Amino acid sequence: MGSSLTPVGIFWACLSVISAVIACCGFYFPYWIQGILVGENETSFGCFFRCGYPRMTPSGDLEIVSDCGRYSSFWAIPSGWWRATTVIAGSGAMLSLLVGLTAAASCFVSDVLNSSSARFAGTLQFFSGLLIVIGVAFYPLGWGNKEVQDACGDQSGPYYLGPCKISWSMYLLAGGVFLLFLCFGLSFKACRVKKGTFRI
Repeated sequence: MGSSLTPVGIFWACLSVISAVIACCGFYFPYWIQGILVGENETSFGCFFRCGYPRMTPSGDLEIVSDCGRYSSFWAIPSGWWRATTVIAGSGAMLSLLVGLTAAASCFVSDVLNSSSARFAGTLQFFSGLLIVIGVAFYPLGWGNKEVQDACGDQSGPYYLGPCKISWSMYLLAGGVFLLFLCFGLSFKACRVKKGTFRI
């Protein structure tokens, strides 16, 4: 067994896995924005996941849960824009992972990819990065929801966070998207086997 990848293709395959892992981690971790809730309690939000959130106790008191957790259902996500972000950016992250795993397999199994399919895989990476960008662009439109206003002040709204700040998961997503676009360019030189010339 050998690989049909060029040296650039091997680098592309490795970078495909790395970019997919970075994009998926950036999407999953709930550290997109950070703020302060009820005094000195730190809170953070992703599009479907949050840390340090308020909860009513059975006695009717308000407590701050220090752990992280998903919203109880898709429809419990406090903004329609965040739901759109979850679907669109999540689809992009999962697509990048699928392409990354295929690219990794092509390093060890001959003829998994030819030059045409490698370019198609690169195009899928470009599309997955574009989905993430579109999803993340929708996310700030939901910053006017009550949960963000509780943590960031009543002045927070679309594309304005007030005293809250962008956190490291957003930077991971940006790095993942940059690498996905780089992978798109590398995919054109990834494979030495042209269409219709598979070896047996």
